[in-house]
Amino acid sequence: MQKKLLALAVAGALAPAAAMAQSTVEIYGRAHLGIDHYQAKGATDDTANYDGRMRIFDSSSRVGFRVNESLGGGLRAFVVIESGVNIDTGSQAGQSGGTNASSGVWASRSSWLGIGGGWGDIRFGRQDVFYGNGIIQQTAANYINTAVDGIWTQHGLVGAPGGRLANVLSYNSPTFGGFNASLYWSPGSEGGAFTGSDPQEADHLYAVTARYSGGALRGQFDYSTRTNIGSVDGVDQTGWKVGLGWAYAPGSQLSVVTGNLENEVPGLSADVHITTLSWEHMLGQWQILAQYMFAGEVDTSAGELEDSGVRGYTLAAKYFLSKRTGVYVSFSQYKNDEFGAADFGPGACLSSGVGGAANCRFDPLESFGADPRIIALGILHNF
Repeated sequence: MQKKLLALAVAGALAPAAAMAQSTVEIYGRAHLGIDHYQAKGATDDTANYDGRMRIFDSSSRVGFRVNESLGGGLRAFVVIESGVNIDTGSQAGQSGGTNASSGVWASRSSWLGIGGGWGDIRFGRQDVFYGNGIIQQTAANYINTAVDGIWTQHGLVGAPGGRLANVLSYNSPTFGGFNASLYWSPGSEGGAFTGSDPQEADHLYAVTARYSGGALRGQFDYSTRTNIGSVDGVDQTGWKVGLGWAYAPGSQLSVVTGNLENEVPGLSADVHITTLSWEHMLGQWQILAQYMFAGEVDTSAGELEDSGVRGYTLAAKYFLSKRTGVYVSFSQYKNDEFGAADFGPGACLSSGVGGAANCRFDPLESFGADPRIIALGILHNF
């Protein structure tokens, strides 16, 4: 009885404010843990091989808050604050003891403040740019622990011009005929030294994402260019990718994403072409996942880097105990040529890593050519 009276008193006190503000607050999140085995064998130098170990892993667990307020006249204000949590360690450290930058602090994941209406919306904050393939390929992002579609940020030799970036301003259009788009700009950090002549030209980014969804067809195009990275004049990264998906049945899809990454430093440039193929299929309460990726030789301004190609495979089966909870088993492996350096990360390698150029191996001059592999049994619950 006392609990009911207290609830009525709180509701009565908040009712006038709620009526004026017409706002809602939602708490959401994900708990995603399991056990896996990581190894990386076949390095150019045998002493750099990582024989492997069993681990308890946390794969991007998070807690978030969504706030929406109606401002009248079709306008609304909204806030997203999403923070990563390491349920396995209870700290910001991954299994290697290294810091996981996407956890442990407020707004460590995608978080923003925005205002919008029928014309779209504008957002300020920490946002994902050139990072993920939307509804076309979600295997690594939302379905299981990791997958080879992560190659877009895990190539090891050529970096991506984006990620989860701080201090981003974006415009996000409404959807017309199945099409919508996002425009991004980021001036980088708020300050810091710059090796060039114009401080405004320090580390900054321009990017665009265009999407289409109509019937069984899905499409996405991403372009991003980031210049003077680290506020160093002439250190630039550019990339583009285009994806096409065919949703042939509910929860089932075939898709392809292909594109190019290019890096420049004073006196040298390098680029690589990447393609990822993905299949997801629902069979009752089972979700079957399969991926194949390949990246060609790295081309540089000094000539082609021979034996730098990469291939990768992911196979997984997930059983849904409910709409929100699933258990799965997965197998993912990169097969690097002699001078390839693809590796699983950032989360997977931050959780396993022993240092080195690709996070999970030892010496950047010796660890090329190793073939990282992860076999996992996991549980994922969305709330």
